[in-house]
Amino acid sequence: MSVKTRISRLALAGSACLLGALTFFVVVDREPSTVDETVSIQALTAQEKSILHQAEQVLLQACMADSGYAYVMVEEAPASFLRRFPYVVDDLSWAREHGFGNDVRDEVRQRAENDPNKRYFGSLSAADKAKALAAVNGERPVGLIATSPAGVEITRSDRGCTSQLEKKLYGELQTWFRAKTVTDGLHVPRRQQVSADPRFQAARSDWARCMADRGYSFADPAQVHEAFRVRGPEEISAAIAEATCAQSTGFAAVTRGLDAHYEALQGQRYGREIADRLRLERAALPLARAVVESQSR
Repeated sequence: MSVKTRISRLALAGSACLLGALTFFVVVDREPSTVDETVSIQALTAQEKSILHQAEQVLLQACMADSGYAYVMVEEAPASFLRRFPYVVDDLSWAREHGFGNDVRDEVRQRAENDPNKRYFGSLSAADKAKALAAVNGERPVGLIATSPAGVEITRSDRGCTSQLEKKLYGELQTWFRAKTVTDGLHVPRRQQVSADPRFQAARSDWARCMADRGYSFADPAQVHEAFRVRGPEEISAAIAEATCAQSTGFAAVTRGLDAHYEALQGQRYGREIADRLRLERAALPLARAVVESQSR
């Protein structure tokens, strides 16, 4: 079904900064892909992904300087709690140290509040803000197009610093934009599929009984996380109980198995985009390393 609305949002490609790219969601006609591809390229390590991020930041800073605007390179944001534990906290060591991740959320919040790029952007006049956004994004959101896993058509300019740095690193800009748009959005529908699976629901019931035996009457991990939104001993104790029950009842194993199952199904449907992203990222690594090394000299 076609989406009839247009939505705009402010986001900076490659960082969490407010100098962000204006992304427009629009409706266009596009035939669904019938390509069934398998991914044989080795996935990137965390270190390799970090190198790509650093290179993007270096190139973005240089491009913005050429356009007459400042940009401070930012570190990668830590993985969100929900991305780390999409179904249940199942890492006992992590639970003992971080609970439900309120400390991580506080760190991300403080980083956003102290973001130098946000302050810089806020100091600009209205005219300069518009010019800075155009420098990052290009003047109009046309030139690149992709369909998200949710079925929304997304367009972005093929000009501006974001597209310029991505073309330099990844070469095939339209292919990269489509692959990144698709792969960045796969985790949401996969979580929905896993959570709706009867095997997940049965295992969750076992987990809930285990939690109740420890004094926590919650039917779902999300309810526990919402009940302990403040960092402290209570949060840690509840997280330890959740992780212990996730392991002892087999809930953690069930969620991992189901997630892998639905990820494999996504690989069949979106094999081309997954393979393209891995291929382009791996091909970009030599240049990314050179860019990062040149910055450190």
